[in-house]
Amino acid sequence: MASETHVVVVSLRKSGTHLLNEVMQALGYAPFGAVRSSGRPEEAESAQVQRLLQSVYGLDEADRLLQGERRALEESFTAAVTALHKVWSIRLGAPASLALPDVSGVDAALIGRLLYSPQAADFRLLPGLCCWFLHQLDLTAADPAFLGTWLDTGQPKIIFNYRDLRDIIISTINFLTRDTSPDHSNPVGAFPEHRVYRDILHSLPDMNARLRLALTDPGFPGMETARRSLWLLRHPAVCKVSFEELIGPRGGGTVQAQHAAIDRISSFLGADTDTQAIAGQVFNPSSYTFHQGQTGTWRKHFSSSHKHLLENNFGDLVTAYAPTSYTDTTGAGAPR
Repeated sequence: MASETHVVVVSLRKSGTHLLNEVMQALGYAPFGAVRSSGRPEEAESAQVQRLLQSVYGLDEADRLLQGERRALEESFTAAVTALHKVWSIRLGAPASLALPDVSGVDAALIGRLLYSPQAADFRLLPGLCCWFLHQLDLTAADPAFLGTWLDTGQPKIIFNYRDLRDIIISTINFLTRDTSPDHSNPVGAFPEHRVYRDILHSLPDMNARLRLALTDPGFPGMETARRSLWLLRHPAVCKVSFEELIGPRGGGTVQAQHAAIDRISSFLGADTDTQAIAGQVFNPSSYTFHQGQTGTWRKHFSSSHKHLLENNFGDLVTAYAPTSYTDTTGAGAPR
């Protein structure tokens, strides 16, 4: 079991979020946020349950629930956890379209009260081994109190997952244009910009035109997020890991790099683990967003004119996210 009970994972879209999700679940964490949850129930110790109920409902009501019928206790606990996850989606600046637990049956007043509760502002109030997945942690959108606590205490731990920007662009185009229906109404998730650019990309004749759009349109999905995420790549307290490391030999990487990345994550979280066993389940073609799962696919599509556009418009980002451009001397991040 990991010594760090609460983790925030920021994974750029199309950078292999499913790879890191497999690692985190293998380490015992329950995933929430921008991933498809395993669906397993919350696991919480009695002290965690009591603290959560007291923070959400107050001391008197928590005591009544703890001494009352088990069904009422479980329903109240579930409602509290669901409301708390919604609150944290807001505090972390997650998009409104982010997949979250169903809150239709939760009292809106409960969510509102938790937003202004000092006790609920403690991320550790979320029960069990909790791993919150985000596609961005924007310094201008996240709760300043959360960022202040993290800067002062180092809690919760933050992991940043990224990928070669050129492969992100190709993977995004492939994801948004994959044909799963005659009218091109293929599901692309809940992000409105994905639906918008799905239609735009389908209106273009070929990959050449689609690439030119992606390399000249600052609103193309993922580009601005990559820029706003550079602080995570540079901060010494953030554990960095890349798609190129995690993908392993089945995706064009190496066993050595994959094992080193898993070991780095495990060490960062204080977890004892069977690295080889985890590596065997990381590559998961059944993932919803899985397409090819290969490194360096951009080389098959980028012409000299594409490379010129890329350098002119996003050259700094390409350099920053290049697999060999960054070295973290603190030991927290990934040697690249």
